Amino acid sequence: MIELVSYGNRLYSGNYKLHSKFNSAVNFISGGAFVFVVNESVGPGPLNIVIKGIAPMSVNSLVIENRVLFLNDTKLDFEVRKLYDPIIYLLEFDYNNFNKNLLFLENLIRKSTSPLSLAFLLDSERKTKFSSTFESEYVKRIDMGVHEILFGNILSGIRMIRGLGPGLTPSGDDFNSGILIALSLIGKISSSDMQDTIKLVLQEAVGSNLFTNAFLLCASQGLLFYKFRELINAVLYSDENDVLNKTESVLLIGETSGADQLVGFLIGMKRFLL
Repeated sequence: MIELVSYGNRLYSGNYKLHSKFNSAVNFISGGAFVFVVNESVGPGPLNIVIKGIAPMSVNSLVIENRVLFLNDTKLDFEVRKLYDPIIYLLEFDYNNFNKNLLFLENLIRKSTSPLSLAFLLDSERKTKFSSTFESEYVKRIDMGVHEILFGNILSGIRMIRGLGPGLTPSGDDFNSGILIALSLIGKISSSDMQDTIKLVLQEAVGSNLFTNAFLLCASQGLLFYKFRELINAVLYSDENDVLNKTESVLLIGETSGADQLVGFLIGMKRFLL
């Protein structure tokens, strides 16, 4: 029996077409709107429908209408209690502990991420893992873009990084979504209006990849997928053990997607807050 575990708050009515399939997630699109049908190991998100009782790979059709979901013609109701809230709510927190946890997070990424991730932006020794002419040029372009973000024109840097790297979600786009998440959090922490900056960054970050554009839009609105939201909450309010556990969960996202998004988040924090 199929059970709806949770659903995101950015799902729109439509007759969706299959976009791509993976073991733990099946991606659907209608117009420019995406919905991701996932299992519990992936978890909730603003665009996610989490199910159990059936493998996502076996889902071939998706229709959403009038707060009702049809998966392979099986009808499931959107119960209010199963709605996932993707927002970070800023409560009172210890700023010194927050900075300590951020530094701990950075050290974790330096040590624990895939050799092909963007962690070389935090540890230059990792660049030796990129040895071919193509890889060296890729590293060079990423470096130039991040230098612009940190010390020059952030919009130019975002534009340079956009779309760089292979895969369904290129590393450059994952990185830019991390920047947008950082900007959203910084606005809350510093009680500053970051919306104009976020809007400009989003304009430069979006490209022809509709899939990554969906993630970038969510990030610009401060709408986080569960694993990333829980990590930020741990950095804000908890201790190093909790940060470690939550970081390990994020690093399981894609081959390097979770790591690349975290690197972007940390670079954004360095540029605008620290």
